[in-house]
Amino acid sequence: MSDARAPAPTSDPQLTVQSIGSGSSGNALIVRAGAQAILVDCGLGVREITSALRAHGIRLATLDAILLTHEHSDHIRGLERVLRHEIPVIATPGTHRAARIPLAAQEPIAPHAPVTVGAIECWALSVRHDAAEPCGYFIETPAGNLTVLTDLGSWRDNLTEALRASDLVVVEANHDLAMLRNGPYPAYLKRRVASDNGHLSNADCALALITAFGDGTPLPEIWLAHLSATNNIPSLATEAITTALRRQDLETPVTALPRRAVGPVWRSRSGGAARFRPPPVQLGLGIEEHPRR
Repeated sequence: MSDARAPAPTSDPQLTVQSIGSGSSGNALIVRAGAQAILVDCGLGVREITSALRAHGIRLATLDAILLTHEHSDHIRGLERVLRHEIPVIATPGTHRAARIPLAAQEPIAPHAPVTVGAIECWALSVRHDAAEPCGYFIETPAGNLTVLTDLGSWRDNLTEALRASDLVVVEANHDLAMLRNGPYPAYLKRRVASDNGHLSNADCALALITAFGDGTPLPEIWLAHLSATNNIPSLATEAITTALRRQDLETPVTALPRRAVGPVWRSRSGGAARFRPPPVQLGLGIEEHPRR
C-alpha cells in the first residue's frame, strides 16, 4: 500500500519502499526491512540521498548495501561520494567493471546466486539493455517482496515468476510509442529507445503485466518507473496500463513515479506474497522474450 508520508524511525519488520527519483535525471530507491536498509541504484546527488534517508531515520553511513542495476550515469551519479562510507555494492561482475567499483566494495551477484543482507535476500534478474551486464532485482523479505525492473528494452519470460511472487512491482514504462515516433529525438536515438536493448514502452509494459497475471493470479501494486520527460506523460502512462489491464478484468493500483522528486511510501501489509525460485531458463542464453506489438 502507498502512503505519501515518510515513516517515523522504527525497528518494525515491515517492508518499506520509497523512490527518491525515477528517470534520466537520476534513479534511486530506498528499501527498508526491519533493521536493514538498502539503496537500489545511486543516481542522485549525495545531499538528495542523505535527506531522503534521514526522513526514514537512516544515516547514509549505516546503509547495509547498494544494489546497482547497471552502470549508466543516471543510476550511479552519486556513487563515488557514497562509497566513502565503505558501503558494499551488489552488482553483476559486468556492472562492477563498467562502473569501476573499487574491488573492496564489490559484492558480486548472478542469477541463481542470491546475496543475503540480513533478513533481505536479493536475486538478480537478467534483462536486456544497452549496458555491460544489466539486471533487475527481486528483493525477498519476511515482511514482503519487491521486484525492480527499470531500463529493459524487451520483456523476458524469465521475469514472470518474480512478478508473481511480489507485493510491489517497480517496472519501466518509459515512452508512448506515438510520442516517441513523432517527437524531437533524432532518428538514431528513437531507434535506440525503441530497440530490444532500449526502454520498455507503455504498451509493452501493459502487455508484460497481462502476460504475467492473465491467468487470474492476483496482481501486486504497480509503480511505473523511468518515464521519459519528452516521450511520455504520467497520466498517459497510468491510463494506458490501467485500461489495458481492465480489458483483461485485471485490477490493481498503478502509480507513475515522479522523475525529480521523492515518490509515495509503500508499506507491506503482511508477509511476502510467495517464495521466489528463478526458473532454470534464466541461467541460459535462450531466454524467451514476449513479442512486441
